[in-house]
Amino acid sequence: MIDDRKQREKDFHDERFSGDDKIRKNASKYYSITQESSSFYKNLILRYCENKQLLEYGCGAGSNTIFWVQNRAIVTSIDISTEGIKKAKENVLKKGVYADFFVMDAENLKFESNSFDIVVGTGILHHLDLSKSFSELSRVLREDGHAIFYEPLGHNIFINLYRKITPVMRTVDEQPFLMKDIELAKEYFMNVEATFFNLFTLLAVPFRNGRFFKFFLGFLRLIDKNLIFFFPFVKKYTWIVILDLSKPRKI
Repeated sequence: MIDDRKQREKDFHDERFSGDDKIRKNASKYYSITQESSSFYKNLILRYCENKQLLEYGCGAGSNTIFWVQNRAIVTSIDISTEGIKKAKENVLKKGVYADFFVMDAENLKFESNSFDIVVGTGILHHLDLSKSFSELSRVLREDGHAIFYEPLGHNIFINLYRKITPVMRTVDEQPFLMKDIELAKEYFMNVEATFFNLFTLLAVPFRNGRFFKFFLGFLRLIDKNLIFFFPFVKKYTWIVILDLSKPRKI
């Protein structure tokens, strides 16, 4: 029996994955600037996943599952959404690859301790009770393992305004990551590395179909990198953080 919060999450994502997800498609323009962060995330995982037991934490419709399998990870994927798991199975089958799938509560994993070499997830942690989630991740991860996540941040007032005026695009309970949440991770992992992306690069979105988009985006990326390097306090106002959690504390 799942609680009301988890039931709302399940219902939202079941509806999302059972349709054509038009609501989320309306936000796709913003992902025109995320190639750098997406590549960083995937390349980081590729360092560790070959021939390793990989847990995909919140797989949704399996958009990344196939990539992990094709890169020789031994993949187990979970999601709270029955419809998401159904679609993920269909998508993997179409590609002729294999992964194990389970409908499962991410805060109460049904796996033995020390089961996985790597745990990965995209936009999942900010839907969860982080104390419970970090505890479970630390438990199922092997001592030399890594938990790597791609998450939105919640400090930028302009991004938060957009979130406020588009409530149908997200669940009522999700909360974008805050710096205190990164600090919380240190209670469960001895090593917590955070890499931040997308501050001024957001200004490139309106020009995504223009001739000079790539040049403009590259210029803004350079500005972002220098600002974060010379003025570290601005990193909290970026859009995306990638977390690499390792050396789990076996509490």
